[in-house]
Amino acid sequence: MRQPVGISPGMNQHSAWRIGVVVAVGLITGCHQEDPPPPIVECPAPQGPTLHKSDVTKDETWTAAGSPHLIEGDVDIVDGATLRIEPCAEVRLGAGSHLRVAFPYTPNRGTLLAEGTEQRPITFKAAGSAPWASLFIHTPGTARLAWATFEGGGSEAFEDNATIHVKGGQLAEPLLFVDHVTIKGSKGTGIGFDGAAAFVAGSQALTITGSGGPENAYPLTISEHALGSVPAGTYTGNLVDEILIDPVGTAVAGEGIVKDLTISDRGVPYHVGRWRGDDLVLGGPRGTLTTVTIEPGVVLKFEPQTALEVQHFTTQEASTASLRALGTAEKPIVFTSAAASPRAGDWRGLWYGGIPAASNLLQHVRIEYAGYSCACVLTTCSAISDWEGAIIFTAQPPGAFISDTTFKDIAGHGVTQGFDGTLVDFRSRNTFVNVSGCEQTRPRNADTTCPDPRPACD
Repeated sequence: MRQPVGISPGMNQHSAWRIGVVVAVGLITGCHQEDPPPPIVECPAPQGPTLHKSDVTKDETWTAAGSPHLIEGDVDIVDGATLRIEPCAEVRLGAGSHLRVAFPYTPNRGTLLAEGTEQRPITFKAAGSAPWASLFIHTPGTARLAWATFEGGGSEAFEDNATIHVKGGQLAEPLLFVDHVTIKGSKGTGIGFDGAAAFVAGSQALTITGSGGPENAYPLTISEHALGSVPAGTYTGNLVDEILIDPVGTAVAGEGIVKDLTISDRGVPYHVGRWRGDDLVLGGPRGTLTTVTIEPGVVLKFEPQTALEVQHFTTQEASTASLRALGTAEKPIVFTSAAASPRAGDWRGLWYGGIPAASNLLQHVRIEYAGYSCACVLTTCSAISDWEGAIIFTAQPPGAFISDTTFKDIAGHGVTQGFDGTLVDFRSRNTFVNVSGCEQTRPRNADTTCPDPRPACD
């Protein structure tokens, strides 16, 4: 007699059915079971202290068991060496002490790897009551930091009293990677970038709090070249909760950002300029186009007398820069004054040099307190004697690429059209509030003629 499929000799159909149900239930249950959480690995009991006074000139590991690791003076990672700091390790630095990567005697090389885990973080802290200097990273040295906390640093005034100081070259250099890194109680800025140093792509979860002093009040200081690398995180609870943009330009005068980048909303305003006249310039060599995109919710606060220049040079050639400020009704982009008591004419506004690219776009933007002297003389048919404005065009734009934008508290004109060509209407789709001059000026005709009599505005 042939046995039913799946039934072995000596097994009746009822038993087979029961076994099949049990197996099926087990399989179904198994599909819904969650993997057990990984076991928590305890940090080893520290056996230190371990004193470090010599430079790291070959690959070296500072173990968790050797904690606390004490640095007295400066320890430099040089000659291409890599210093690895294990999860759970604790590093204590004496007053004024540095841990430096690829410094001095540059050009040099070095790498710091201090990558903890959520359960096994790494700690850098002061060895006593006095602050230590900084983790100093010099190009082409690099550092990767994860699940690490830095406390009580920033004693070096020449480094903006920063707990982490990163020095780059002329163009954007990704030198520092951070992932779940916290900086607390820095005497000055939390992280300070010098030159064009930038964060490594993929950096995330950076927290800087309880930091800042009278001269270096910001949690993060960067150049314009690092704007696209600022990681998401928390930048509040400091003396001034703003990210400072310290423009450095390039080796060529009049050039600024020369690579496409996006400025993201990181929860606090960006403060443009360390001093009066520190313009934020977009665009570089002629013949190339750099595009800067600004995401909804970004606030840019400009130092007095500064400007946002979409190409510095006044030419009748295609511009080397394009600005795309894409706000929304709920999250507009704001260009405003950084003055403690802002008023009309604090900063210059937006300057468009060259023939604006068709890719320019400003939507749901608020421009306020602009109109400081542009020190410029442009062509116009309007009966005006000054050309200051919230937005100044030195060549005819391809169309009215500004919409749903509010011009508020402007000393001078809303839109100055200072060229020979055809009027482009920016009035119909925008709002003008407390603009002391024209809402928009009238350009001179392409043949350099004007109506007679000349109109007051457009």
